[in-house]
Amino acid sequence: MPGKSFLLEQLSNLFEAAWLELPAEAAKVLAGASDPDALRQAGWKAYDAWLSLANEFTNTIYSDPIVGEISGRMMETALRFRQITGTTASGLFSNFWPSIGLPTQREIAALRGELLSLRQELASNGRLAVAEPPADVDARDKSGTLWNRQQLNGYRAGSGNSIRPSPNPVKHNVAA
Repeated sequence: MPGKSFLLEQLSNLFEAAWLELPAEAAKVLAGASDPDALRQAGWKAYDAWLSLANEFTNTIYSDPIVGEISGRMMETALRFRQITGTTASGLFSNFWPSIGLPTQREIAALRGELLSLRQELASNGRLAVAEPPADVDARDKSGTLWNRQQLNGYRAGSGNSIRPSPNPVKHNVAA
């Protein structure tokens, strides 16, 4: 068929594989006249035909200049909307967090730094047992500093395990 388009050819391949060959092979396997490998091959043929049809349909859709223009405008609109909502949220919540007494991200980062220096000072005086962080925690992860450091009460976070006490049998309470 020289006048047949590639999309129609892929559609006919899918119809043939999924609606004719696959049920015929399944019936043969159920009747015991064929081996399961033939059914597996017919299933893969139907799967490949489906993927070829989906790829060809996607290529046909995205080659249309109208679809390209619409999708470009939608992306641009979505990015502008994201920028507007981000700016609005930061404007609204920048004054909201302190008014209800919640700390900001900078304050929490400063508090973590102060706690770390206090912990190091206590460890240098020998009043606090310092254990190594778990081996599976990536030490390069700057955002996970909470997981890389032990807590002040001598317990440390594990990798999915329950909380384990530090090896120091005598615990001293440390107020931060």
